[in-house]
Amino acid sequence: MEEVAMAKRKEWWFLAALLLVLIPGAAFAGAPELEVAGALPRTGKLTLKDLEAMKPEKATWTLQGKPQVIEGVPVGRILASFGFAPGVMGKDVPPAEKRPGYKKVALVTARDGFQALFSCAELAEEMGATRALLVWKIDGKPLPPDQAPFRLVVLTDKEPSRSPYAVEKIEVIDPLARKAAP
Repeated sequence: MEEVAMAKRKEWWFLAALLLVLIPGAAFAGAPELEVAGALPRTGKLTLKDLEAMKPEKATWTLQGKPQVIEGVPVGRILASFGFAPGVMGKDVPPAEKRPGYKKVALVTARDGFQALFSCAELAEEMGATRALLVWKIDGKPLPPDQAPFRLVVLTDKEPSRSPYAVEKIEVIDPLARKAAP
């Protein structure tokens, strides 16, 4: 009896070791994160828990003729949580200095290197008409592993070319600052 128990323990340890070899880092992987970087007052990472606290929205998105209910957070809201602001406006502000935030762009990058580009003005909830959500659920279920942890869904685009899956990073770029650099 004791020999059988010892053999089962050895089998269990062998299987555990095999899994660690076959799936490197899986046992130690933390919660999925989204990196938010670039020309913002603050940068950092967001977890799913952070995003769920940002008042997610549900919407219907039709992909390849099939309507799906998605759940996520508008990208403009994510940028605002890192301090993005459009900037000053008014008669006394020189034209070149009006709304500097709206002159920036947001580059969304997926795990496979696919990228989608947006003006920050079109993403700002108070300004633009583009409805882009960072999504983690479709039809009430988490994204499939090949699309997880996050997918960008652009509800206002007529095709999904700017809706990459496995999104890892949103970077805000100030093209005017790059132009001014020597």
